[in-house]
Amino acid sequence: MLESSVSPSVAYPSVEPEAADLLIISIGNASPRAASVLSQALELPVETVVDALYRAPARLLANLPAADATRLAALIGTLGVEASVAPAGAALVRAPTMDLAAELLDLDAADAVAAILGRFLGMEPAAALDLLLTPPGVILGAVTEPTVRALEAALPSGAVRLTASRPDEARFALFASDLSHLQASVLRQRLPAGADVSAGGSATVFDLSRGEADALWRRLKAPEQVRIVDQAFLRFTLDLVAAPPQAAAALEALAGVPAEDFDLLSQALPVPIEAGVAFADLEGRLAAYAEAGLTVRAELETFSHQALDILSAPAAVLAEVGLSGVAPLATGLMPLPRARLLRHRLEAAGAEVLFSEIRA
Repeated sequence: MLESSVSPSVAYPSVEPEAADLLIISIGNASPRAASVLSQALELPVETVVDALYRAPARLLANLPAADATRLAALIGTLGVEASVAPAGAALVRAPTMDLAAELLDLDAADAVAAILGRFLGMEPAAALDLLLTPPGVILGAVTEPTVRALEAALPSGAVRLTASRPDEARFALFASDLSHLQASVLRQRLPAGADVSAGGSATVFDLSRGEADALWRRLKAPEQVRIVDQAFLRFTLDLVAAPPQAAAALEALAGVPAEDFDLLSQALPVPIEAGVAFADLEGRLAAYAEAGLTVRAELETFSHQALDILSAPAAVLAEVGLSGVAPLATGLMPLPRARLLRHRLEAAGAEVLFSEIRA
């Protein structure tokens, strides 16, 4: 009789798949539509996805099987988003957030910039251009360095100057106007020695921390009369007020004014010699001119308005830029960046245009 033999069962240890986290490294060249797509596909709140995209690096999904995380990272990459995989629970330091302002430097690239910026911000190009031309030109808030770099890479080289600033480290300027007697009294407590509120209730206070600026805002209780701006976004024009003949070479070195034009320039003082000077550079620029014997004053240009005198222009050209009537005509006041672009476009179409003496 054959004895049946039963092979003993062998117990193999179960192998758990390696766990991983799915990280967003940068929004890359994705459009804002990517947030909606990912929100629906991953069944995540759209706010969670937006936070991960614009405030990368960020953990989008945690504790996934590594193979799934790798597959998802590849799929997300097809949207233009930069994603990666890390061991589950790996430490991830969130980058500090910053606000981002932009200035249009290349007026010929305005339409291309508007199209790219509109796609990046999820708005029509006209709306994006309007944002760019409205000082101080803040286009994004509370984003991280990878988002800034992604936008910088997308824009035409040299067409736009981007300025990023961290609100937690920034210094702020307060601009007040039409303050009441009580409000002026509150503000006087913060004014530097020798400064005061004007008879019309206007004053400017620089070098405030975020906490100080917010506290003044609350105490003044005048949202329509008080504006608080990150000093990193302020721009100044430098006007030459006086220049001795022996300073011609220095003026050429500092401002690029040809020495042969010095005599003509000195007869028209004061004249602007630099524009778009950042607040951080202002003290150094003024010191350099003073050392060269040149008298220069700084004028805040960020909130200045300018009108145009259109001496001649075909009616079709005027209509194309949204102006009615026939030349000669004068426009109303508009923010300086908008006036510069409009003048450029009119002159490119053959119009004769001057900056009006009407400004504010």
